Amino acid sequence: MMMTSALRRAAVVYPQGLAIASGGERRTWSQTVDRIACLAGALQEMGVRSGSHVATLALNSPRYFELLMAVWWAGGVVVPLNTRLAWGEICFILGHSEACLLLSDEHFRSAADQTRAEASLAGLRVAVLDDTTYERMLLTPPATDACRALEALAGIFYTGGTTGRPKGVELTHENFAFAAMNMQRDLRHDEGTVYLHAAPLFHLADFGIGLGTTLGAGAHSFIAQFSTSVFYERLRTDGVTHLQLVPTMLSMVLDAAERDDGLLAQIRSISYGAAPISQPLLERLLGAFPNARIQQFYGMTECCGACVMLPDDCHTLTANPQRLLAAGQPIVGFEVRIAKVGGDQSLPPGGVGEIQMRGPAVMRGYWKDPEKTAETLQGGWLRSGDGGRMDEDGFVYVVDRLKDMVISGGENIYCAEVESALATHPGVAACAVIGLPDDHWGERVHAVVVMQKDQVVEQASLDRHIRGLIAGYKVPRSYDLRYTPLPLSAVGKVQKNVLRDECLSRGNDR
Repeated sequence: MMMTSALRRAAVVYPQGLAIASGGERRTWSQTVDRIACLAGALQEMGVRSGSHVATLALNSPRYFELLMAVWWAGGVVVPLNTRLAWGEICFILGHSEACLLLSDEHFRSAADQTRAEASLAGLRVAVLDDTTYERMLLTPPATDACRALEALAGIFYTGGTTGRPKGVELTHENFAFAAMNMQRDLRHDEGTVYLHAAPLFHLADFGIGLGTTLGAGAHSFIAQFSTSVFYERLRTDGVTHLQLVPTMLSMVLDAAERDDGLLAQIRSISYGAAPISQPLLERLLGAFPNARIQQFYGMTECCGACVMLPDDCHTLTANPQRLLAAGQPIVGFEVRIAKVGGDQSLPPGGVGEIQMRGPAVMRGYWKDPEKTAETLQGGWLRSGDGGRMDEDGFVYVVDRLKDMVISGGENIYCAEVESALATHPGVAACAVIGLPDDHWGERVHAVVVMQKDQVVEQASLDRHIRGLIAGYKVPRSYDLRYTPLPLSAVGKVQKNVLRDECLSRGNDR
C-alpha cells in the first residue's frame, strides 16, 4: 500500500467526508483528491518526473498538505525543509539533496529569492506559490497517480544536525505506509477524526500522525505557528478531536488565558513525545481532558517516527507512577533491544546501554553517506544513539543521548534521569539539565527549572525531593530558578545549547 492509494480510497469510500477543516476552509475528500491530481499535473509541467526530489519551505496549511501529497502523486520525492534553518543550512540541504525544484509559500519569499540568486544552485527551479500561482496550478489537467513501488524512495528528511552537518534520512513508500498504519490503529483515526497539525509538518512526528489521519479518512486542521489563542480558535471552529503536542505545549494550553474546558472536553486523543510527562501535569490533563486517551510515543526520524508507545492505561491516576518515566513498549512490527554500547550484545533487564530497533519502518540509509549508514545500520538493527534500559515487562526507559551526558568526578550522569526526578516536584512546570565546566569536578550538573505559575520553589526543596529518587552524586550542584519558558526548537525540543550559552555568558561556568 502507498499513501496515494489511501487518498484514492478516501475519495471513493468517503467522497463527501471532510478532508480539510481548517479555519474557514472546508473541503471533502473528493474535492481534495481532485485538487491533488491537478497540482501533480502542474508539478509535472514544472519538470517533476518519477524519482525527482522536490524541496518544500512552508508553514502548516491546507495547501502545504496538498502539495506534499501532490509530489507523491506526481512520482516525486519530498524533501521538507525545517522553517527555522539558517540560510546556509537551507543552501546545504538543497544542494546535498539534489532537489530539482523548491516550492515556497509567500511567508518565505525572501529565502526563495535568495535561492534564485545562489550560483551554486543554478540548476534548481524555484516557485513561490502565491494565491495567483496556486490557483493557476489547480487549473492544470489532472495527472494520473504515479503509483511508485513500495521500495522506492519517498522522502528525504534531514535531521537536526546536533552532531554535525544535517543528515538526509532516506524513507521509502513502505516505511511511510507502515508508520501510517501504526498511527491510524494506535490513535484510532477514522472518518470522524479531526486532527490538528499544531507541530510543523516538516517534522515526522506530525507528518506521520497526519498520514494516519489520511489512512482513516479523517480531516486535517492546521496551525501555521503555534499559539494558545489560535489553538483554542481551531478547537472552536474545526471541531478538533485529536492532538499531538509536547509536554511544554500542553502546559501552555492549560495555563492559557483563553482556556475553555468545554472545548477541551471534545478531545478524544492526546499524543505527546520529546520528553516524559510529569505526574502533576498528568493530573491536570486528566482533569481538563475528561474524554481523551493519552499516549506517549518515542522514536526518531530514522525509524519514520515512532517505534515505542506508552499506552493510555499508563496515564491514569491509579497506574504505577514509575511507568510515566518510561517511553513505552515496542509498537506492532518493531523489535527493540538494549545493547552494549559500541557492540551488539543484548543486555539483561535493567542494564543501561544503547537503544536499538528494527522493523519495516526503519530507514533505507542516509542520503549520499554510506559510511554513516554502515555505522548506524548494523546487522539489521538501527543504532539510535540514545542510552536506555528495559525492564522485565518490556518497557523502555530513555536515559539520555549517549553523547550528551554529564561526566562529573568520573561518573556518567544522564540528564534525562535527573530531569525526570525534578519533574515529579509539584512546583516544577518544566526543567532541563545541562553540564557546565567545573574546576573541581570537570563538569557539574546544572538544572534550569521553570516554576509553576504563582509558586516559589527553593533549591533546598528540590534537593530534598530528588535525593529520594536518584543518587546523591546526580543531584544538581547549581540551579537557575525562573518563570521564563525554556527555549524550544521548531519541533518542541528544549534547546540546551541556548541554555548553556546563557549560563556561560553570565559567568556561571565555575
